[in-house]
Amino acid sequence: MVIDVKVGNGAFMREEARARELAHALVSTGNSCGIKTRALLTDMNQPLGRAVGNSLEVLECIDLLMNEAPEDARPVMDLSLELAAHMLILANAERSLEDSRERLRTVVGSGAVLECLTRNIEAQGGDPRVCEAPRKILPLVNHGSKIECARSGIVSRIETTEIGHAVAAIGGGRIRIEDVIDPAVGFVAEVKLGDQVKAGDVLGVVYGSNSARTSEAVERIGAAYQIDDSAPLDQPELIKEIINE
Repeated sequence: MVIDVKVGNGAFMREEARARELAHALVSTGNSCGIKTRALLTDMNQPLGRAVGNSLEVLECIDLLMNEAPEDARPVMDLSLELAAHMLILANAERSLEDSRERLRTVVGSGAVLECLTRNIEAQGGDPRVCEAPRKILPLVNHGSKIECARSGIVSRIETTEIGHAVAAIGGGRIRIEDVIDPAVGFVAEVKLGDQVKAGDVLGVVYGSNSARTSEAVERIGAAYQIDDSAPLDQPELIKEIINE
């Protein structure tokens, strides 16, 4: 069992020390039950890829499997491959992480992963054509509202939790248990931590079905991006630590 323990301002455990403590407890519990267990502490101080929202995230994943996603969506694939590589090691299917990574890259590049996803979707009653033409099958909002940068500088902080709350408020998640999720709405980020931006540059695009709530989300997400004159002191590492016991 490989556990992805998020840490950062968008995670359940915002402080690294507490996230590490949780990871050790989870790994210890798994190992004590006879299950080979490992945890990876991974960064959640910004959206992992570009997409936030149900259909948008599915679209991003399919684009990655089709090798058609932009470069700033790559962390989604990088982390998925790394988690899977550790699974191969724990299952004694490969001798080294590098061998595991190479095997996985080959499988993804061959199209076998996309074929497997297609079969899984069909087996669960979904429309497998989504893997061939996701933009025709997925419910998506056609027109988005741009979030423009108010000043020039460097992206020094992103309040990731606030982005999630703003997307939930336009229907992308549940505020109350009885809320119905709208899979079409969401947010696509255009910049990452450490990026240089100019006044008027697009920080991202909000896709919403209600104009008033979309406008509010634009304001909230825009305020979640902090622009300073200097780069952040710590550049985020996708994988912070590997915990085996």
